[in-house]
Amino acid sequence: MSQLGRNFSHSVQPIRAVILDYGDVISLPRDPAMLAEMAAIFKLPGDEFRKHYDFFRHDYDRGSFDAEGYWRRIGEKAGVAPTEDDIARLREADVRMWARLNPAILRWADTLRAAGFKTAVLSNMHQDMVARIRGDGVWSRRFDCLTLSSAIKMAKPELEIFKYCLKCLGVAPSAALFIDDREPNVRAAEEVGIRGIVAPSTEELKEKLKAMGFAPVPE
Repeated sequence: MSQLGRNFSHSVQPIRAVILDYGDVISLPRDPAMLAEMAAIFKLPGDEFRKHYDFFRHDYDRGSFDAEGYWRRIGEKAGVAPTEDDIARLREADVRMWARLNPAILRWADTLRAAGFKTAVLSNMHQDMVARIRGDGVWSRRFDCLTLSSAIKMAKPELEIFKYCLKCLGVAPSAALFIDDREPNVRAAEEVGIRGIVAPSTEELKEKLKAMGFAPVPE
C-alpha cells in the first residue's frame, strides 16, 4: 500500500479499502439517446420521462417491487399501459444504458488492488442490473465485495447498507474511503464513520484525491 494512502488525512487508521458507487462512477453517465428511446415507448418528452424514471427508482433499486411493477408505475403516471413486449424492451434498454463502463475507473481499481487496497462496489441497483454485474466476471469478480441494493433489500442513503459493506470487507469505518456522485449518499457514509468524496466526474475525483494527498489516483 502506498505511503500516501497510509497517511491519508492523518487519520487514526490508515485507508485500507476504497468503496465505489456504480452509477456515474464505474459506469458512464446516462446516454440521452437511450433515455429518449425509453421515453418514446411512453410517448413522453425526455424531461417528463426522467422525472418519473427517477421518482420510482429508489424503491425499484431497493427491491421493493420488480421490473414489471416499476415500468407499470411509470406507465400509470404517463397514462400509457406498457405491453409485455414494451416492458421487455424497456428492461433491455435500461440495462444497456447503465452497462457502459468507465475504463479509467476500472483501471484505477486494478491499481488500487495492486497497491494493497481492498475494493468494493456499493450501489443502488435493481435486479436486472445485479444479474448483469454478477454475470460480468471480466471486471466485477476482481472486487473484494459487491454490495448491491436489491439483492439485500437495503439502499443508500440507509446507514445499514454501509455497515453491510464494511462487514463484507472486514475493515473499520475509519479505514474505508467511499466515492459517490451524490452528496446525500456520501453524507450517510460519513455518518457511519467512513470517509467520503462526492465526485460526479472522474476529473473531479482525481482533483479531490490529489488535494487530500491520496495516491494512487485515476490516470
